[in-house]
Amino acid sequence: MARKPRRGQSRPPLLIACGLLVILLRFFPGKPAATMPDLPAADEPAAIPLPVEQALVAESVALGLPQAEPEPELPTQPVYVADTREYHSAGAIYFKNETDYPIDLPALLAKDSPVALGTEGVQVLIMHTHGTEAYTPSAAHPYTPSGEYRTTDGDANMLRVGQEIAAILNERGISTVHSTTLNDYPAYNGSYNRALKDIQKYVTQHPTIRLVIDVHRDAIATGNTYYKTAAVVDGQPTAQLMFVTGTDAGGLSHPNWRDNLAFQALLHHRMNGLYPGIMRPMSIRSSRFNQHVRVGSMLVEVGACGNTLEEALAAARIFANTLADTLLQQ
Repeated sequence: MARKPRRGQSRPPLLIACGLLVILLRFFPGKPAATMPDLPAADEPAAIPLPVEQALVAESVALGLPQAEPEPELPTQPVYVADTREYHSAGAIYFKNETDYPIDLPALLAKDSPVALGTEGVQVLIMHTHGTEAYTPSAAHPYTPSGEYRTTDGDANMLRVGQEIAAILNERGISTVHSTTLNDYPAYNGSYNRALKDIQKYVTQHPTIRLVIDVHRDAIATGNTYYKTAAVVDGQPTAQLMFVTGTDAGGLSHPNWRDNLAFQALLHHRMNGLYPGIMRPMSIRSSRFNQHVRVGSMLVEVGACGNTLEEALAAARIFANTLADTLLQQ
């Protein structure tokens, strides 16, 4: 039987060190390791870093992982908002071309729309390559995380945003299906390959599908500083939207990418005309992002991890209604 140390007798150094380690781990649990993308990194959109001087401090809001309590305490780590004042010209089209292809947007806008609705059957597929992407948790919308700013909770991740878009399109008379497959779970690696199989399954079941929309949220950070995208519509805060346009510059077959770009430019132009500042610059990339399956297909980023779900849903409604107006006018 071990004897207790007498008063005044020092405890073994090893026991003291272990006690200190337990205390440190309790109060400083550490940050979970971030899940790294896999694959043709060429086919995975990357986070967009912004220099600190291009940011404005917005407000302190919920960041990090939600707590287990019903009413989690909100951490005080601040969220920054990207300074996009230069993109507030009504009706203007901004783009960032990461390929060597020349882009003539006026000529693209002068073309007839490459997308037209059919007379019967399902017309639109909403799906998600990275369905577990989520937003900044809050007391009103906490979630159980599956990773950093990720959750399998369909009421808090991209499935909720896709559901909003699909519901509006269906209400407007455009037959739409919504895939709730989490192509990035349980493994993030290979998500674009799995997403292509998901798309092919739906277009096989519904060959009338004219348009495939891959709904994401962006991840914008500089080091440990996270950003939100911000616009104001009718006095209400909303996230911004951004189109990521795939091409064949990376070597994968995508002969109709210019038609996709033309349709996205049309939508960008209309939304920015109706809601100045709602659009971030279009990102024209070397990868095709599975946009070769149907002409007019697109990848739309709805806000960023620093945004709230409410801000993202506000932007999603603007996107869905503008898309419906455009399709119904063809």
